Amino acid sequence: MILEAADKYYSKLHSDLHAIKNYIKHNLAVFITVLYLLGSFSGVIYLATLLNNFSVNVFQHIELTDFLLALLTHPLLVLTYSILIAGIAIAIRFELKQIHNSNKPTVFQKFYHTISYPVYLLNPTYSMIALLFSMLCWYSYQFADVHSKSILDNKTQSYSVSLNDPIQKNKATLLSNVQIVASTARNIFFYDNKQEKILIIPQHNIAAVIPEKKDESTVKAKTLIEKVTESK
Repeated sequence: MILEAADKYYSKLHSDLHAIKNYIKHNLAVFITVLYLLGSFSGVIYLATLLNNFSVNVFQHIELTDFLLALLTHPLLVLTYSILIAGIAIAIRFELKQIHNSNKPTVFQKFYHTISYPVYLLNPTYSMIALLFSMLCWYSYQFADVHSKSILDNKTQSYSVSLNDPIQKNKATLLSNVQIVASTARNIFFYDNKQEKILIIPQHNIAAVIPEKKDESTVKAKTLIEKVTESK
């Protein structure tokens, strides 16, 4: 029963993969567009998770342009997505060359088919797409979570920001010791290290953004404190 389910599953998988391969060959532009939209969706998840960790609802600030460019918000996100696509392409190419025959299964194959039996009851194409999409969303979520913690720990680059118009009661037009959290077509989101809060500043109000050099003595002191804390 298990071996029959495995044969049926892999037969259906091969058939679907050949159909997908033929569709891509004749509709390459559509396929590339779908891939990019999926990547953009993962970029939106990254942006939404990142800002949500600072109690900001990104969907109140995002526009269609931001959705289309969401994948490009961070180079590492683009690199990971590219590696994922390349890995999937290699796996599909390898799978299409395989011949699954369960007439004389080895001990390992019997064990593998037994533990994989629940998967064989699912549609191979739909389950594969759902798994890959879940992996993409999960990575975007985790990556945003790690980035937000780095900002809260003041481990990213700090900047001084010159404004065209003041945004505070003291009429200040210069912000210092702030970190860039994210940016959209309309706004840039800064984290103020002194006030420990998010500042949302329109793009047109920013005159200049200048990187700050961290005081080496301060960095060494923080490192020493962390080491002493860990030793305790």
